[in-house]
Amino acid sequence: GAKNNAPLRLNVFRDCCENLRPAFHHFLLENYLSPETWFERRLAYTRSVATTSIIGYILGLGDRHVSNILIDKTTAEVIHIDFGIAFEQGKVLPTPETVPFRLTRDIEVAMGVSGIEGTMRRCCEETMSVLRKQREIIVTLLRVLLYDPLYSWAITPAKAATYQSENSSRLSESSSP
Repeated sequence: GAKNNAPLRLNVFRDCCENLRPAFHHFLLENYLSPETWFERRLAYTRSVATTSIIGYILGLGDRHVSNILIDKTTAEVIHIDFGIAFEQGKVLPTPETVPFRLTRDIEVAMGVSGIEGTMRRCCEETMSVLRKQREIIVTLLRVLLYDPLYSWAITPAKAATYQSENSSRLSESSSP
């Protein structure tokens, strides 16, 4: 089927891109009516996408989909929830997660004309710089989390097999009319 046929999947993806246009930028236009507020919220949105993307990459956060990335309508900042797949455990799922963070066309279009090449890139670089400077503290905290005897971060093969199927069925149910 299409699952194992990379050229077919690529053609389907290109067809989707050709026929479905990104629309998330309308959220900002519809919710922040004055130019000043729109500009401030777009900036806050872009900065928060950059920061959470880099931090999620460092933590190996997986399972990033539209039900796990929310937006605060007051500030336009993104909010991540459900950190059950962390420390690169997404790589052992039946369909391995290989991307470092979610950056769809819709996420990018809301950043404005410069897309990822303006505020997004600069904030990613600055976030990475701050994390590097504070690496000793961060590694100490992560070790505490990783070796917490009350919580296991490791995903068993059985849990991995059911995880994606449960989430995909939940997503298809929530998108049904």
